[in-house]
Amino acid sequence: MLKFGGALLGTPELLLKAASLIASRAKAGEKIVVVVSAMGNDTDRLLQLARETKADLGSASVELDVVLAAGEQISAGLMALALQTFGVPARSFLAHQVPIQCSGAASDASLCSVRTENLRASIEADQVPVVAGFQGVDEQGRILTLGRGGSDTTAVAVAAALGARLCEFFKDVDGVYSTDPQKNLSAQKFSQLNYQQMELLAQSGAQVLHHKAVVLAREHRVSLYVRSLSNAPGTLISARSSNSLSTSNSLPTPAFKEAIL
Repeated sequence: MLKFGGALLGTPELLLKAASLIASRAKAGEKIVVVVSAMGNDTDRLLQLARETKADLGSASVELDVVLAAGEQISAGLMALALQTFGVPARSFLAHQVPIQCSGAASDASLCSVRTENLRASIEADQVPVVAGFQGVDEQGRILTLGRGGSDTTAVAVAAALGARLCEFFKDVDGVYSTDPQKNLSAQKFSQLNYQQMELLAQSGAQVLHHKAVVLAREHRVSLYVRSLSNAPGTLISARSSNSLSTSNSLPTPAFKEAIL
């Protein structure tokens, strides 16, 4: 299971770079499912467009979710196209096509279930399924979004439903740091954390992973690996990991990197 954040998909060039990495791993024989966020600042752009309608977005929040979910739809379609360019069969999946069921309030819905039959059929057909994050459908079939950072939650939920042992998060930072490395040059990177430690970091404002995603990973024992597109070692988050600063210059072993579905 591979999840790509919006900062890594912000331009066609960046998206192609991410697609190249996915393609190389797929051609090496890995069975991969990808979850994508909206490209760059697309969610903010779509929100601004909605505001310019002068509508009361509080009372029209379900329609706002239809607008905001379009960002991930674009990313999923473009990523599938990019993978095909690299010679890798791929298919995009929106929430209703998986399907991903959710309930609750618009713009802050909770995931209820992920059906896996369609994803497994795609994998069996030697395709790479590319799932639009951040969205689900309610009992009436209406689109609801999961709140900011919701694509992280989508990735963990899909991984758990498929029985994946590992979910890799590709971010614009190469791991989890003690403080924001873009603001504090003395920030130190953790090589390992357990779920509880990551939950505390997320609750205290660390934006590298959404708090709901970490809680869901802990409940289903899905290990998380936060990394960048570079070869720099990232941060492993699991039940057995302990808080330690990164001192290794090596990547995880191939056995660790497998995300068998």
